[in-house]
Amino acid sequence: MKKVVFFSLFCFISLVNAQKKKAPAASPVLAKVENLVLELKGGNLQLVQMEGTKAKETVVIQANATALKPVDCKIIPFTASGNKLYAVSWTEKKTVTTTDKTEEITTITHAIYEWASKKQVFFNTQVTNNITEKVYLDRNKNASETQMRVRREGYELVINPDGTLTQKNKTTTLTWTFDATSKAMVQAKKK
Repeated sequence: MKKVVFFSLFCFISLVNAQKKKAPAASPVLAKVENLVLELKGGNLQLVQMEGTKAKETVVIQANATALKPVDCKIIPFTASGNKLYAVSWTEKKTVTTTDKTEEITTITHAIYEWASKKQVFFNTQVTNNITEKVYLDRNKNASETQMRVRREGYELVINPDGTLTQKNKTTTLTWTFDATSKAMVQAKKK
């Protein structure tokens, strides 16, 4: 009799637990400004226009971004040539370690959108690689020293108050302005 009661109780508890619906995991909001939200959902990094609590329109910034671990995410609204633009930026950090070398790679990415047309008008990536390496001074590896180097690739992006963009690296400075007719950033002509 006890076995029947325990078996019935076990079946009842199993049935109740099986019927409980698990709520789907909400995608984490990485950044938010006005009614725009940056989120990592379904393996895509996307910019979503919200209407209340529901998504109205979505623009995929980076597809298949399952390995992407963005930090320091921002959405910066600004006006260029009378048009409202949104600069979406995020940082990725990665460390590669071997026996004699450690590389700390920081990638800063900017994607600028003109939301009325849902068009990406500019994209910029800047990579900084801090390398710490153990270098041997003799053939038998008896004496060594630690060397540190910094390698930079790409341009640093600055959004100016007048809506222009400035890209800088060690040797070059480029200025970009928004062309309202073509809905794109074009390189400014030198005076």
